[in-house]
Amino acid sequence: MPLKDLLFGFEGRLRRRDWWIWSIALGIAYYVASDTSAVLLGLDAHVVSRGGREAVIGDPLAPLAHALILSLAFLWPNSALAAKRAHDRGASAWPPVLVNLACQALSFWPTESYGLAGRALDNGDWVEGSGLIAGLIIMAASLYLVVVLGFLDGTPGPNRFGRSPKGIGGDPADKAAEVFN
Repeated sequence: MPLKDLLFGFEGRLRRRDWWIWSIALGIAYYVASDTSAVLLGLDAHVVSRGGREAVIGDPLAPLAHALILSLAFLWPNSALAAKRAHDRGASAWPPVLVNLACQALSFWPTESYGLAGRALDNGDWVEGSGLIAGLIIMAASLYLVVVLGFLDGTPGPNRFGRSPKGIGGDPADKAAEVFN
C-alpha cells in the first residue's frame, strides 16, 4: 500500500504489525515535531520567579495554538490507521475515529481541572465532576481500542473492506485466474 494511501486514506485493511509500527512512528514523529517546532518558534515556556511569584513570559495562548495545529495535523493519519485496522477486523471505522477525535479534544482539557472535578465528585456535585467522568470514559474507550485494534487478529480471508493484508484465505476464483494468466 502506498504511503499516501496508508496515512491519508480510509479504505482498505491493515495488519496489526503495521498498525503498531506506524502508530508508534507517528507518536515519535509527533513528539519530535512538537518539541523541535516549539524550540524553533520560541514557544518553550520561560517561567520567571520574582518575590515568591511565578510568571510565564510570552503569549500564554501561543503554545496552545501550536499544540492544536500539531494535533490536527496528526489526527488524520492516526484516524486513517485506526480505520484501516478496524476494517481488517470487519468493523466500522466510525468508533475508532470518534474515540481518536475525542481523545485529541480531551488532551486540551486543563490538567488542574481534573483535580477540581474529582473534589466536586467527592462533594456529590456530578455536574462539576462531569469532565472527570468524560475523561475516564474516553480513557476506557481508548484502552478498549488498543486491545481490539492492537491485539486481536483481523478477519481471515476477504471481508467487505477488501482482501486480507496477510494474503491468506484469498478467493479461489482469484487463484484460478492467476494460474491461467
